[in-house]
Parts: sequence; C-alpha cells; structure tokens
Amino acid sequence: MSIEIFDNFPGRSFSGYDLLDEVMEKYGLERREAHESIHAFLDQIVEIDGDEVILKSEATHPELLKSNPNDLDIRHWLTISDETADTIREAFAAVYETA
Repeated sequence: MSIEIFDNFPGRSFSGYDLLDEVMEKYGLERREAHESIHAFLDQIVEIDGDEVILKSEATHPELLKSNPNDLDIRHWLTISDETADTIREAFAAVYETA
C-alpha cells in the first residue's frame, strides 16, 4: 500500500491529506508545523535511502506541464510507501512523545 502527501512549497498554501490530519490530531500541532515537519522527516529519509522512497510524483494540474504561459507554480501529490509513512510516524513519536 501507499499514501499520498502534498508537496512542500514553503510559504504557500497546501492541500490537506490523511497523514497531516493524523499528526495534527495526535500531537496537537498547527497545520503548517505538521506539514513542514512531515517534509523535514521525509527529507531525512530521502537523504539516507534515496529518492526512490518517493514512489510517484503527480502534478495537481498536469496540463500546466505542457503549457504554462502564466508561469504558475506546479504543485504535486507525492506517493510514499506505508513503510516510509511509518518511519515518519516513528520520527514524530521520538520527537513529540518524549518532549
């Protein structure tokens, strides 16, 4: 199985997703803090295990990949494995359950 998370584009709005809701609820984090933390942990996993932990990257508006005359930001849904999501959950637990 796999899950989707929204890409990280600092300072920009982002769509919600299940893992985000889960960590916000469990650790009482604000939406942006939870999202940025998920990506900080994901970045660490990518550094260790490589880019292949991101199984797929799908543009939210694929038509912009062909023609983007207004130079709009192209955002993506990232697909990660359940194992990667579990590693992110473990990282949250290590940081927030011992604090």
